Amino acid sequence: MRIGTAVAAALLVTGVTTGTASAAPVNPQTGTLTYTCTYPGLAPQASTFTGSFTAEDTVPPGGTFTLTGVFLSHVMSPALRSLFTAAGYDAVQGSFGATITATNATPATAIISGGFPEQPVPTTGGLTFPESAGDLTFTAGAAGSIGFALGVQVSETLQFHQKRSGTWVAWSSNCTLKATSPAQNRAFQPDIAIF
Repeated sequence: MRIGTAVAAALLVTGVTTGTASAAPVNPQTGTLTYTCTYPGLAPQASTFTGSFTAEDTVPPGGTFTLTGVFLSHVMSPALRSLFTAAGYDAVQGSFGATITATNATPATAIISGGFPEQPVPTTGGLTFPESAGDLTFTAGAAGSIGFALGVQVSETLQFHQKRSGTWVAWSSNCTLKATSPAQNRAFQPDIAIF
């Protein structure tokens, strides 16, 4: 009996109990994904995207939870950036729209949208758009895990500042996940556990 009492006391002191779990923040991220983007007057161009968000690492079955800090990073190649520099553009700002899909949670597809503020167009290297979106709310399914993935389409409305005239020029861009073999893995990792 004394041994059993000692073990129970030790479990209480260390916080180890059966059947309980404390949720903690986790930051699922995608790998670097290649998309093909269209721009007015240009041939389709390859760009890369990564996505991330913050959520709790565990949720109960049927529980409601929120993804916060939803973020996309769009990186244009140095070659594409140089075209904008050569055309006399010295700043850019814009908005975007995309989707995140969920497995074992509802809704199965959620629209994300947001934008990024004015930033300079660099004269060397690539051009990165840090795109922030609003929070997303989901309802967990049955016990197991929830997987999220970035959608295959990203649309952008960009405004480039023409240094010479001082005017803003609107550009619309549609980006589609590049088909590869094997297919690119769009998943955010890690998954979120349900129990």
